[in-house]
Amino acid sequence: MPHFSSVYVMMWLLIGMLISLSAIVWDQHRAIESLRRTSEAMREAHVELGNRLGTIQQQTCFDALTGLRNYQMFQAKLATLLRGCQPLALIYIDLDGLKAVNDRNGHPAGDRMIRTAVRAIRAAVRRRADLDNLFRRGTAADEFFLIVERCRIDIAVQRAEQILVSLRTLGLTASIGVAEWDGLATQTCEQMECDAEQAMHCAKLDGRNCVRSCSVIEHTVPAAVPVAISTEQTQRHAA
Repeated sequence: MPHFSSVYVMMWLLIGMLISLSAIVWDQHRAIESLRRTSEAMREAHVELGNRLGTIQQQTCFDALTGLRNYQMFQAKLATLLRGCQPLALIYIDLDGLKAVNDRNGHPAGDRMIRTAVRAIRAAVRRRADLDNLFRRGTAADEFFLIVERCRIDIAVQRAEQILVSLRTLGLTASIGVAEWDGLATQTCEQMECDAEQAMHCAKLDGRNCVRSCSVIEHTVPAAVPVAISTEQTQRHAA
């Protein structure tokens, strides 16, 4: 009888231990499941944060209509390059006839024209390094910038002419100005942009649908003095 009691007690002790062990295992399972759900929630939050940051960067740095880098990115990139000592060229592209399209057919038609122009410019540029240096001037602008690094003006003019040919194949034209910086003279973003813009306006005055260039060696010419710009390389010397 005492032996039976001992077995009975041991059986209940074993059952108690099994119940306790089961409770521990269940608690561990719930803890692991909770950690899994927490980890999954953190992963989803990380993905959502990355998506939001990407959206913010896209809105801040890129033009919504064309996907090109915007004017702020252009200014930052040009400023960085002008702190170096490598020559570069700036190509200023102004589409011909966008206002007439907007007035005649509405802004959606003008937007389609801009997207078509960007496709043509991309097709002409091709090189990844140059595509990264292609910018739109503003959200309502028909103007674009292409920075060509380590490039002299004769090569840049050839690039501009290739862009013009590509635009023509899609029934578009542009007035294009090209400015060069030799990597030595003191230069600012504003002056570089102004030089390219002056060349672009010369293209407009010459009937549009053409390329004009300005080689910038020095910037001591007074602002009131007109700068001679032509398809050939034009140098400005100190007075």
